[in-house]
Amino acid sequence: MSNLKRTINIIGFQAGWWACVLGVQKGYPYIGAGVMALYLFVHLKYFKINRFEIFFVILVGIFGTVLETIFLQSSFIKYKGITSQYIAPIWIIAMWLGFSATLNHSLSWLDGKWLLAFLGGAIFGPLSYLAGIKFGAIAFEVSVFSIAVLSSVWGLAMPLLYFLNKKIVCVN
Repeated sequence: MSNLKRTINIIGFQAGWWACVLGVQKGYPYIGAGVMALYLFVHLKYFKINRFEIFFVILVGIFGTVLETIFLQSSFIKYKGITSQYIAPIWIIAMWLGFSATLNHSLSWLDGKWLLAFLGGAIFGPLSYLAGIKFGAIAFEVSVFSIAVLSSVWGLAMPLLYFLNKKIVCVN
């Protein structure tokens, strides 16, 4: 994959991420989901992918929905821009879908590097949530425990996602 495509992939995801967070902050929780949907449309149209990657994106979206819904239901995280008290908000689900589209492209360099994937998840996962607090999109009690939970979840999730990716996308 060319560096241009990798750059477009990460810029598209980051634009969607910012649209999600800032949209929620400004009271428009659907804006980010729309921008992320546009990013995914462009990604699916212009990147060399196969139907197994589409399945993988959906699977990661389901995984993220379940995880964020557990956070919601346990009151571990309070989300702004929520439309249902039973399921994670659409904007955070959109973030998971968009993030999944980076794993085979701009983040493909992490594939097979299990320790780096674990460390990347353990460090940057919680930082993303802390940024969400800073921008008023989410709230939770920042403590050693909450950061340890997020670090553990994301540290384990990243190698798991690459493992699933290899089984679903890369083999087929």
